[in-house]
Amino acid sequence: MAGARLFFGGNAGTTPGWLTDNDRSFAQALLIEAVDASYRMSWIEKLWSSTVSPSASIKSILGKLAFKAMKDWLTSCQPVDLKKAKIYTMVKNQLTVNWRSVWQIRIQVGDPVY
Repeated sequence: MAGARLFFGGNAGTTPGWLTDNDRSFAQALLIEAVDASYRMSWIEKLWSSTVSPSASIKSILGKLAFKAMKDWLTSCQPVDLKKAKIYTMVKNQLTVNWRSVWQIRIQVGDPVY
């Protein structure tokens, strides 16, 4: 249950035999959301790195950004990309804040609430 441990720490308050398919689906959905949100956030990082030189012209900035977009488009969505997916700490922390109480209720009550 690596997904739940990533977001909720330790053993996520569960024992592996106690987890249901819904729990696994919930953890997988959190991981997918984290990867998607981090991918979207990477575009902000690419835009920032393209504009870091204050003397650069708009044309060169757009050229750098277009090059990064083309490179990303040609190399993205490969199975190996998912094995080395980058999850930003800020994204992980926000998902943890958003879903911690839901997971805690699941652990304490025993009924899925998601």
